[in-house]
Amino acid sequence: MTAVTPASRGQRLRRPTRAEARFALAVLLVVNMLNYADRYILPAILPRVQHDLQISDFEAGLLNSAFLLVYGLTTLPLGIWADRTLRKNIVSLCVGIWSLATAITGLTRNFIQLFITRSVLGIGEAGYAPASLSLLGDYFPRAQRGRVLSYWAAATLIGSALGFVIGGLIADTLGWRWAFYVVGLPGLVVAFLAWRLYEPARGSFEEDETQGQSEASSSALVAEGHASLSGDFWRQARAILRIPTYWVLLGALICSFFTIGGTSAWLPTYLFLDFHLTLSQAGLLAGALLVGSGLIGTVLGGLLADRAQRRFAQGRLLVATLGFLIGAPLALLALLFHQLLLFVAMLFVAGVALNFCTGPLNAVIQDVVLPEVRATALGLALLLAHLLGDASAPALIGLLKEHSSLHLALLSTAPSALLLAGLICLLGLRTVARDMQQMQRALEERRQQGAETR
Repeated sequence: MTAVTPASRGQRLRRPTRAEARFALAVLLVVNMLNYADRYILPAILPRVQHDLQISDFEAGLLNSAFLLVYGLTTLPLGIWADRTLRKNIVSLCVGIWSLATAITGLTRNFIQLFITRSVLGIGEAGYAPASLSLLGDYFPRAQRGRVLSYWAAATLIGSALGFVIGGLIADTLGWRWAFYVVGLPGLVVAFLAWRLYEPARGSFEEDETQGQSEASSSALVAEGHASLSGDFWRQARAILRIPTYWVLLGALICSFFTIGGTSAWLPTYLFLDFHLTLSQAGLLAGALLVGSGLIGTVLGGLLADRAQRRFAQGRLLVATLGFLIGAPLALLALLFHQLLLFVAMLFVAGVALNFCTGPLNAVIQDVVLPEVRATALGLALLLAHLLGDASAPALIGLLKEHSSLHLALLSTAPSALLLAGLICLLGLRTVARDMQQMQRALEERRQQGAETR
């Protein structure tokens, strides 16, 4: 049976209509909210779970790290798969897997069982991000991507907040097991909606995208370090990694993921222990902080990034750089305050600055990589960011907590990681314009090759 390649699919599929794009965006936003709601149910109720199942601080951190480790390891192969098959089907399958894993978590009776269900959750959620980001890149033109991806990032934060809020409320009323049932099962309905999406042609909105080029000419195209359409993943990976800006984005994402992963995993517990809130209060406050700062930061960051990008090629990356450099000292100040109102106010502003970065960084990856390998490029970035970033952060903070305190563990990790991310992004301001031009030249060569074959 002959494999259906991205090139051949691109010849049959068409550019999506505006209605199809809007419906797809709505479904993918809901899926992304469920993605993070399922993920952050556990941090919201962690003290209760630790008490009932007799789990240590380090083991509690390992539960989050296990999910993120498996998530990172499986993101790359699923990202490669997304470059070779219908992406909407991958999204649908992954939603179904992680929803079932979340519901089954409510049945666990010990650390090992909980560890296994969290690992399966990581497998399910891993395939969604590269496939959905690649889809969004083909549902909307380049000028709208920063804004659209910021909406996608905002859904991430809304889902995280829902996980915190719902988890705390249900744990205090019905028990922590019911929190997993309530959040997990609705995902099966959304999985069906994702399966019903229209699959757009790859590179639908790229300038002068050729529809009739042959698969052979596509496979041969490797221009100035940009990935070609080839069955050899390692060839693609080497080509992607020869893009200087891609390395900058990797470094920034690793530091960003480390900060977000560690802080999100332990924030409700920090509020519960250091400020003596109930689980419901801690979850509600953590969720409010995430939603408020996240929505403002991601939406405003995306709008500013798109506006800056129209003025100069470094615009999106500059917005992300400023977000990191402003967020670092604000996060430090927040953790130095021991009065709840001051802590919340400063952490909120720091969160706004940090969330300037999410949409622009994802958009820059798509700006410097060819359309048919974007899912692979995003999957590779997520693999490294998770393995070196948020997969290690929860367990490391849990270990530091056992030997000192949660306050000192957070104080010694989050601000320095944000500062490092900002410094790394400064290096990318020198390379991003050149890499974008090289990608456009690669597309132009493809157009010319396609014209010669017709």
